[in-house]
Amino acid sequence: MATVTRADRRLSTGWRIAIVLVGTVAIWSLMVWVGTTLFGGDVTPVARVVTSLLIFALAVPMVVAARRLLDRRPWATLELQGWAGAWRPFLVGTASFLLPSAIGLSVALLTGWLQITSVLPPLDLVAAVAFTVVTVLLLEAIPEELIFRGYIYRNLSAAMAPIVAVFVQAALFSLLGTSLWVATSGWGVLLERGALFFAMGAVLGILRVISGSVWNPVGFHLGFQVVAQTLLVHPGIEVSNPGAVTIAGIVPAFVFASTVTLMLTRRRPDWRMPEPDERR
Repeated sequence: MATVTRADRRLSTGWRIAIVLVGTVAIWSLMVWVGTTLFGGDVTPVARVVTSLLIFALAVPMVVAARRLLDRRPWATLELQGWAGAWRPFLVGTASFLLPSAIGLSVALLTGWLQITSVLPPLDLVAAVAFTVVTVLLLEAIPEELIFRGYIYRNLSAAMAPIVAVFVQAALFSLLGTSLWVATSGWGVLLERGALFFAMGAVLGILRVISGSVWNPVGFHLGFQVVAQTLLVHPGIEVSNPGAVTIAGIVPAFVFASTVTLMLTRRRPDWRMPEPDERR
């Protein structure tokens, strides 16, 4: 039977996180079912729009309800600032990916290790990138960061040191993301996806602590997905060496993201002391 705290009769931290994780699995499973049933598993533009709107429309209200009904805490303490205060941490997070990525890709291009060719007219290329930006925000960057670096991290960091909370939420992020990939693609992706999701979850969690804002990892997540999907997946872009994109354009961003965010924010958080999640 679920336990409650005497202070405000809330479910315990573990139960609250478990409920949100179950809801997350249900929402993403519904997305997979819709994509398979309506679109035969093909990632067409229409399918991308439908699944993006579905995830956004379900995931965001779920976190709002969980914060109000399960946590009984104000929304502001998730550190998801309103639009007026969101732009700076969002842009810092985006720069934390794009600056190291641009430097790495430039070196690869100048040395001839990598060649990138677009078969799309310039306006079509801009439209394709814009489409990717919007759908990534709705399908991945905002919902996933709100759940893991917002709701789950905030609850964990109230009960344990932030550095520990970072790696616990990264493990949960990896478990959930890898499970969905295994369910749709088989056990062959287990190690690759497990390592990728854990590394990404850890980096995003560290950025969340350094910046003090969920919008920072939203920006980093957006930059990562747009670069990866544009250069490695989009049929209108041809690359001579996909491995070079990963090594030169993605790995450096993961390695140096925290350095860029530190330089741009100059914030020094306390990694050892839990962050009380009190009523305000």
